[in-house]
Amino acid sequence: MFRKQLLYLTNNQLTAYPWAWGSLSPSHAFPNDETGWAAFSRHLAGSKNTPTYLLADLVEEDFQRENLPHVRGAAKKNLIQRHLGQLYRDTPYRQATLQGREEQGRKDDIMLFSALTNVELLKPWLDAILKQKTPLIGITSPALLSAVLIKKLGIASNNLLLVTHQSSGLRQSFFQGAALKFSRLTPLADHNPDTVADTTARETANTRQFLAGARLLPRGTTLDTVILAGGESLPQLQSACQDAPALAHRFFDLRDAAARLGLKNPASVSLCDPLFLFLLGHAAPASHYAQAAQSRSFHLRQARLVLYILSAGIVAGALSSAGSNSLEALQHYRQSRQMAMETRVAQSQYQTIIQSLPHTAVSPQNMKAAVDIEQTLSRNAPAPAELLGIVSRALDALPQIRIDQLSWQVGAEAEAAGSPQSAPAPAPQPGAAEAAPGATLIGIPKKPDQSLLIEGEVTPFRNDYRTALESVKLFAAELGKNKRLKVEIAHLPLDIRPTEKLTGKAGNEDADAQAQARFSLKLNFRPES
Repeated sequence: MFRKQLLYLTNNQLTAYPWAWGSLSPSHAFPNDETGWAAFSRHLAGSKNTPTYLLADLVEEDFQRENLPHVRGAAKKNLIQRHLGQLYRDTPYRQATLQGREEQGRKDDIMLFSALTNVELLKPWLDAILKQKTPLIGITSPALLSAVLIKKLGIASNNLLLVTHQSSGLRQSFFQGAALKFSRLTPLADHNPDTVADTTARETANTRQFLAGARLLPRGTTLDTVILAGGESLPQLQSACQDAPALAHRFFDLRDAAARLGLKNPASVSLCDPLFLFLLGHAAPASHYAQAAQSRSFHLRQARLVLYILSAGIVAGALSSAGSNSLEALQHYRQSRQMAMETRVAQSQYQTIIQSLPHTAVSPQNMKAAVDIEQTLSRNAPAPAELLGIVSRALDALPQIRIDQLSWQVGAEAEAAGSPQSAPAPAPQPGAAEAAPGATLIGIPKKPDQSLLIEGEVTPFRNDYRTALESVKLFAAELGKNKRLKVEIAHLPLDIRPTEKLTGKAGNEDADAQAQARFSLKLNFRPES
């Protein structure tokens, strides 16, 4: 990520620039001959693991503009590859860029095809890279990086001709908006300011005529020409490049451009080479011309880095988990020691309290057993409160019922009177904790059953036996809602049994006025254990 090697290839030589932490280091130049190729191979042997980019600034870079039918998926890929094969049959270093679609007609895709056509020039350098297994990221060119340059400098226009002065010569790149349409490199015999100015004036005029003839520049449109050059060449350029009706010139000092891009020492920039190298080091664009076999070492290196990162993450996670477990174990150890210390202190206090108590003939265990027995006896003692509460709640629902007398009884007589038999104790479940012995097992009687005889009457009566009988039955049903209570009607206001005779006197109003609807109920109640 922070260290790269940038190779700047021209028709005459290759220059290697180490890139570290956002800046270029002093370069190493290798001539384009057998001696330079061998020296370059030795240079790569010393930097095998350094990611490398190749910037090819060659005369033999061709650009073609074509419109292709708009298709998608595999059909689109096959169509582009077939068209690349037709245009550039003799070179594998070719690529296609989609630049939009036509607004009229079929709305075809607008494609820019380009290629590095001098395969023999590239071969010895790329062979050395493959031989040394140098991780080659990709191959691109200054023409393709010019789109990034005009965006960074903010000089884009509808019809822009960007002229850059490089060590390889004078490059002219034509843009419509942000889309590159054409680029060509003109070699320079020397880099004298007068030579640069004369060549620039002549070549821009020729390019203006070429663009108009190729119908890339609409008729009557002014070509906006931006010239990037060193400060010492600007006076000669301004004198040689005069504006014309169809050609306008703007001059951009290289030092201002370098400062705007963020180069650390812009005053030392005299050619455009460092600008393109800086963009390549920072922007890292997609590879345009490199083949899969040439980038294989780089992809393997990336895969190794990913595996290293994953391994480091796993080790870090394991160490973090181990550290967390160790801290938790230490915390538990400290807690156990604290609990043991508190236990010893409590035992010591207990022994001190026991020793300070007066001596008794009864042991503490026997005293505890006596208290437990007393509490069990208190819990099992009979009390009529619960049963009377049930009766009271039933009376709230039936205000016509009046109680005259209650007879409460507990013990064996109540059980004999009809209380349900106690259910046997459930068998202990396997693995369950052993329950404390029941009260019966240690000789303490269980809670006895209770019986209650209720005597009362229905008021007002008015000789309405049907209502009186219904009220008594409702009272018995209300009491019977409690599952632990058994209700038996002992006497009704009117004996309606088939074996009994129904007698009375008619016309005796005084006797009727004194008649009462008396009844009696017998309740058998089993308290909760």
